[in-house]
Amino acid sequence: MLRASGLFEDVWIAPFPNDAGAAIGTAACEMIRASGQMALEWDVYSGPRVTTGKLPDGWQEQPCEEGQLAELLHLEGEPVVVLSGRAELGPRALGNRSILAPATDPAMKGRLNLLKGRAAYRPVAPICLASHAREVFAPGTRDPYMLFEHRLRPGWAERVPAIVHLDGTARPQTIDPAQDTATARILTAYQQLSGIPVLCNTSANHNGRGFFPDVASAADWGGTRYIWSEGKLYTRASVGDVPPLGTTSD
Repeated sequence: MLRASGLFEDVWIAPFPNDAGAAIGTAACEMIRASGQMALEWDVYSGPRVTTGKLPDGWQEQPCEEGQLAELLHLEGEPVVVLSGRAELGPRALGNRSILAPATDPAMKGRLNLLKGRAAYRPVAPICLASHAREVFAPGTRDPYMLFEHRLRPGWAERVPAIVHLDGTARPQTIDPAQDTATARILTAYQQLSGIPVLCNTSANHNGRGFFPDVASAADWGGTRYIWSEGKLYTRASVGDVPPLGTTSD
């Protein structure tokens, strides 16, 4: 309501408005007192860098570019754990510690909730290319921290049913296609292949615990067949070898 009132040019909410805010405020006060510096340079992706660790038996590894992963998502419709770069601060996955999945399957919400051990009614949030957000959502304004409700525009609830709340809204994260992140490149390639600028995005973690710190912990969890990290695809093979990935379609 505040944002829609027109009284304010922008409305900003801290991406993790929980108890950590008091600790950051205390540190900022001390920074001002000790140094006189009034502004804090801050980035939501300031957590630890991803590592690989020792994978359990039964997992195989092969090179995989972001475009090839987008093709896998498009063709197989399987959820994929994506671990890239530095982890997000706070409780919300914003692409670096995420489980990504196509939103075109109405059963995907239930599948992801089952994987995460969450109640079946819990919604799943989408990521959306900022350049297409106004086409899919209303108002479709910039929302990089997945904090505001947006309403699905006519026709889109049927195209991406996995991310729609019961009242016809969703809580998207908008991603600039020019961002230098793996998820931005994956989503851009997925849109080019499928015509859909939206993917499901839920946090890559055990229920009630922090993000997976490495590939090995995601493999130990074993909730998905695929894990992607830093240009490599890890596959839990059922029988025989994993076939090599094809090239991305034009």
